[in-house]
Amino acid sequence: MKIRKLIAIISAFAIVLTMAACGGKTSEEPETTAAEATVTEAVVDTTAEAAETTEAVDATEAAADATEAATEAATEAAPAEETTEADEKKTPETVAEIVDFYKAAATETNKGKINANDKMELVFLNGGSGLVGGLISAFEPIAKNALAKNSGPIDHVTGGFQNLTADDVASAKASSDGKYTTLRINLKEQTDGMYGKSKEGHVGHGVSILDGVQKAIDELDGVSVDASEGSIKLHYNNAYIDVKVDNDSGKIVSGKWHYTVDVSIDNTKVKVGPIPATLKGATGQVEYAVTL
Repeated sequence: MKIRKLIAIISAFAIVLTMAACGGKTSEEPETTAAEATVTEAVVDTTAEAAETTEAVDATEAAADATEAATEAATEAAPAEETTEADEKKTPETVAEIVDFYKAAATETNKGKINANDKMELVFLNGGSGLVGGLISAFEPIAKNALAKNSGPIDHVTGGFQNLTADDVASAKASSDGKYTTLRINLKEQTDGMYGKSKEGHVGHGVSILDGVQKAIDELDGVSVDASEGSIKLHYNNAYIDVKVDNDSGKIVSGKWHYTVDVSIDNTKVKVGPIPATLKGATGQVEYAVTL
């Protein structure tokens, strides 16, 4: 009896456990399904969000590509900045650039004729210790007349500018207003004796000098000079070129070429008419200018 009861109890307990197990399994299935549904919904939502994000990124990239394409198209369509002739003819800065600019302008100008004038003027005469006042009075008008005879119109740019280099220049500057370029070239000083050449030396290259003293002496009517035992020196200073160049034509449209020459004569025999004298320490000064 006891055994039967025990078996019955065990059997009953087993049934309860079995039912509990079955019931738990049955009740868990919906919960699992709900969880799975929640996860599925979350996955769907996440996928949707990802899709939206991808679409947004794609839209942003597409907009960026469109903007870039539009910019490139606009850049290609936009006309290039026009370079004016004035821009191409850059204002020279260095001495070498200014010299080259001047030489090019002078060459271009000399392809035609210009209406320029040169003028030589006697600034002063100082006879020194051996020259009497009467001789100075006689010699001065002769000198002025000779200088006047060597002044007048010229139709070309003066000087041996083809040989002008930066070494001939003491200082130089250039400025431009777009239409014109203005140059100022100050030349180094130059000293010559009896036999200087008109287009040689610093000043000769830039302005032109006396073509030998003898030629100048020959222009002095009624005057004879013997410098075989003496010396005659010509010192050219304050020499400069000051010109305005048209940037379009490349030609010089106005300008001034200038120098002052100091003359020193020592132990030189001269004769003015019937009056002889020996010049010792005699000096004089002549100013020369070409204007256009």
